[in-house]
Amino acid sequence: MSNRFYDPYAVIETDRLFLCILQKTDAAAIFHNINHDKEVLKYYLAPYIEKEEDASVDSTVDFCERTGRYAFAILLKETKEVIGMLNQCSAPNVYMHNVELGYAIGRKYWNQGYTSEALYAAIQFFFAKGIHKITCSAITENAASIRVMEKCGMVYEGLQREQLYWHEKYWDTVTYYLTPELFHVKH
Repeated sequence: MSNRFYDPYAVIETDRLFLCILQKTDAAAIFHNINHDKEVLKYYLAPYIEKEEDASVDSTVDFCERTGRYAFAILLKETKEVIGMLNQCSAPNVYMHNVELGYAIGRKYWNQGYTSEALYAAIQFFFAKGIHKITCSAITENAASIRVMEKCGMVYEGLQREQLYWHEKYWDTVTYYLTPELFHVKH
């Protein structure tokens, strides 16, 4: 992979959204849309935060800057409101040119196509960066997340039994993937 993989000024634009590098100033919006909503956190691996003054994305921002991974705030183009986030969960290397992506969006924005739109744009972005394979995983009960992956043309790769320990229980997960060749065939 190129040393120029990470661009701290990257912006991805869609018809309705901007995906901008997550900033420390996005903490309040992430708190309200993700970290303070137990329904959102049912399947998204982030802690519940009770009070806004305890909310921070500093460690995520610092980690991404240090390791060259992307964390995008998802903004509504019309209002510039941060409604969610999309993260690069793994780093590509010289042997494996793949990344795993994860995403979460505020509940009041569910079922409006925003998450699929953001993931589809991120897929295009990472393929343009030279990534060969993109994966996403979800807890098997998370039908909405699975639907997002399928809407973006991702292909079922497999089931992993008791892969994840979350909320005091082991969960099965499913993984979906996409390569540039499959992406171009499907789109």
